[in-house]
Amino acid sequence: MTAVRSLMMVLLVLACASEAAQAATVRALVDRDRVMVGESISLQVIIDGGDGEVDLSGLTDFKTISRGTSSSFQMINGRTSRQLTHNYVIIPTKTGELTISAISVTIDGKVSYTRPIRVFVTEQPPADSGRRDVYVTAEVSETSPWRGQQFVYTFRLFNSVQVADAKFQAPEFTGFNAEQLEDQKTYRKVINGREFMVSEVVIVLVPVKSGVLTIEPAVLQVGVVQRGRQPGPFSGMDAFFGRRETTTRILETKPIEIRVRDLPPPPGGTAFSGLVGRFELTATLDNAAIQEADSATLTVTIQGRGNIMDATAPVIPSPQSFKTYADNPEEEIQLGRKGYSGRKIFRTALVPVTAGQFTIDPIFLTYFDVETAEYRTLTTEALAIHVSPSDKDVTDAEVFRAAPTPSLNLKKSVEFTGRDILPLKTDLAAIESIHTMRPLWFALLMALPVLIFAAAMVLTKFSRKDDRPEKIMGDRAKQALKAATGSGATDGDFLSALHRALVSAICSRQGAMGASLTWAEARDRLSDLGWREEDAADTARLLETIESFNYSGETLDENKRADLLDRTRRAVRQLIR
Repeated sequence: MTAVRSLMMVLLVLACASEAAQAATVRALVDRDRVMVGESISLQVIIDGGDGEVDLSGLTDFKTISRGTSSSFQMINGRTSRQLTHNYVIIPTKTGELTISAISVTIDGKVSYTRPIRVFVTEQPPADSGRRDVYVTAEVSETSPWRGQQFVYTFRLFNSVQVADAKFQAPEFTGFNAEQLEDQKTYRKVINGREFMVSEVVIVLVPVKSGVLTIEPAVLQVGVVQRGRQPGPFSGMDAFFGRRETTTRILETKPIEIRVRDLPPPPGGTAFSGLVGRFELTATLDNAAIQEADSATLTVTIQGRGNIMDATAPVIPSPQSFKTYADNPEEEIQLGRKGYSGRKIFRTALVPVTAGQFTIDPIFLTYFDVETAEYRTLTTEALAIHVSPSDKDVTDAEVFRAAPTPSLNLKKSVEFTGRDILPLKTDLAAIESIHTMRPLWFALLMALPVLIFAAAMVLTKFSRKDDRPEKIMGDRAKQALKAATGSGATDGDFLSALHRALVSAICSRQGAMGASLTWAEARDRLSDLGWREEDAADTARLLETIESFNYSGETLDENKRADLLDRTRRAVRQLIR
């Protein structure tokens, strides 16, 4: 009898499970079906009566962002039902009548599909029409610069509504040296009678190679706060508690084509300094009348706008009767909204060893003038200097000429030490025995230069910068993991660090640069690397889980943090070998 009851219970459970599996249904809902390019659509994939795995790889015309899952239970007439909702944000990538294709959902090994949904996507109004509430632009101050000529890239965000959680991704600027200004400018501007808040990001670029270069689009992900909008089907508890909804938008600038020109060959007989921009050259002498063994300071100043940081000391045509001692250069360089500007100061101490009337010949500097598109040679005036005989006797001057080079001490006369030198011993008592060196010490001293050279070569090899993409992205992944393990990190910083570590590790394994990957892109890249489909899907799903926690705003406890960190660390170690 007991066996019969057990069998009946098993059959009842199997029947219920079968009924539940058959009763499980899937459907997809959107909050709107008419948007403009760059605007987002809230998408829900709802599973009634079961758990399932959602596959959005078929949404080729949309960018997808996971916002986590939610579940609810209902009891009607004694029967309990469960509803699982997968929340997403999708952004159309082109205009026209697009279709959110049937989404496959796998429930207990069985695949079900949602119904397709049509979405109508229109172009954004022109930027200067005033009819757009949020948009971005990018422009450069020069579209055909010379190689080495600095110019400015300016990114602007225009918003007439409240925005939040803006995340800016600058272009890679391949082929340029890039330096972003720390101070960001914010101001108000009226466009066609509508007031906008404008935020600027300024980046100074210097092309390092010639040819046609492309500045890729800058990307800004921003949340637009909805005002006066009635709570929609996706508002949930936010609407209940009076919180305002935000709509995520992905805004991109247009790519910019830059034609970098090679510098023409410099005129014959001139020494090009390597400076490109607009510069001035001056030379001054602090004292034009000195005595023998006194010093005068020659100050040469190069100032202007351009790659002033690359300026080197010009050749000082000092007379042969002078000894020269160069001081370390002094620089005052600023980075502003028009690029680098400032000056470099080179000081040289001139010490005459004979009296007379001398002339310091003009100093020359050849640079490329970007305004006139030609080389210019700057010349200083010749400087006269009168040297009178020293108050000291001739023997002092002779000792000075034979003495080793003293350290530079500007604006201070040279002091002689010859009087303090004791007379040389010339009798036999001055001769002392010289001890011979042991062979072992002699061999070590002979081998010392070779050992020093070998050590320098090893140090150079290990200190040489590795600019391979796999090395750069691997280092980024390790740094991000280190940041994630740091104490005091907020949930947002922790999740951002994990996301950066995982994306960087995938890009490192593939040997490519990158900052963001979707679930489908991560899975496809890992599959291309030869990973098994289930392993690639698990790692991509981890990336999606991290994004889901980040966008859902759910608080992470210690157990969830530890689990995400452990899974990410294992994935990164597997990718970076």
